[in-house]
Amino acid sequence: MPVKHRETEFLRCLLSEAQDKGWKKDRRTRLSLDALWAAFRRVPHRNPQGEYEPLVLARQLHALEQGGHLAQFKQRTADKVSLPVGIWLQPTAPPKPPAPPMPAWHSDIYWLAGAWPTATVKQRAAYAAVNAWLMSGPDLFPVPLRERALEIFGRYGSEDDFLMPEKTFDSLRSGPLFGQPSTLHKVLRTFTIHPPLLSEQFIEEVGDGYYQQIGAGDVLLVIENSATWWSIVHTLPASHRLGYVAWGLGSTFRASINTLAAKHRVTEIRYFGDLDLSGLRIPYEADSTARDRGLPPVLPANTLYTALLDIGIARKGKESPAAVEEAAELASWLPVTLRTKAATLLVHGKRMAQEGVGYRYLSKTADWHTDIT
Repeated sequence: MPVKHRETEFLRCLLSEAQDKGWKKDRRTRLSLDALWAAFRRVPHRNPQGEYEPLVLARQLHALEQGGHLAQFKQRTADKVSLPVGIWLQPTAPPKPPAPPMPAWHSDIYWLAGAWPTATVKQRAAYAAVNAWLMSGPDLFPVPLRERALEIFGRYGSEDDFLMPEKTFDSLRSGPLFGQPSTLHKVLRTFTIHPPLLSEQFIEEVGDGYYQQIGAGDVLLVIENSATWWSIVHTLPASHRLGYVAWGLGSTFRASINTLAAKHRVTEIRYFGDLDLSGLRIPYEADSTARDRGLPPVLPANTLYTALLDIGIARKGKESPAAVEEAAELASWLPVTLRTKAATLLVHGKRMAQEGVGYRYLSKTADWHTDIT
């Protein structure tokens, strides 16, 4: 192997040695003499002439220093061939850009100023969105965390940073705010829900889905997502026709509808979910399954969908825009008055998460009771 190639290979081994120790490449890092020897011994054909190895190592260190790849410590060994007790390995990645200017902090989170310089890009975007939400003077009525996430990141976060705003906190769990659940709930006025086992009242679990007995009625109401399931269960009026409220577990409902049996005495099935391609395809296909099995048809919860289209947050969806024909077909499952708006949403590649009709809305209005009475 030519001398130049051995130097290149030695440098590669030095970089690998540093990375094994957690080096991030954006600033210089220190390597001890022991680490230099470890890297040197990883070089194939490092000493083809059989020379005194400290001399070969010293020569390669000198060459790499001349090339600007490292800087040798001034302190050296007292051996026959003096070697540095360590080196500074120069960065190979550009330095991190300086943190962008901080926002003017709301009094509830001014203490995040200390975390801003070292925060990740995603954390800063989330901090800024939370700050903008607080600065807007929001209604601080306590709601489930996913509903608040949609409210904050759906309105104050970019679509590129927060494609599924309601699910932001499913993965954002680090840092002084997002890594401390008790602090997060205090700042955002939120709480964690734990469906489907909410209390001893909800004792019946059937098959693959969760069909929780709520009353003695003959209506099964199916909710696509857990936060809205919780919110509806906890805001039910004293009088309703519901026998069960089911958490549909997303697309699982298309299969779990098969677990309905005569003992449930269900004569009507109503559904409420996200307004997007998959969110409408679920009940559309479940309705076909139900009709094939002789079950009651799956009908839309008309008032809840109307409210979602009125107050929901339209955002870019993760699915490609629908063809006009497909959008019209899926929207045909909805009541006539909502089909055009829903189809237009799908054609433009937009979506509305059902968490937009959340605990606060359900607690403060009785309009939606027409879906369950």
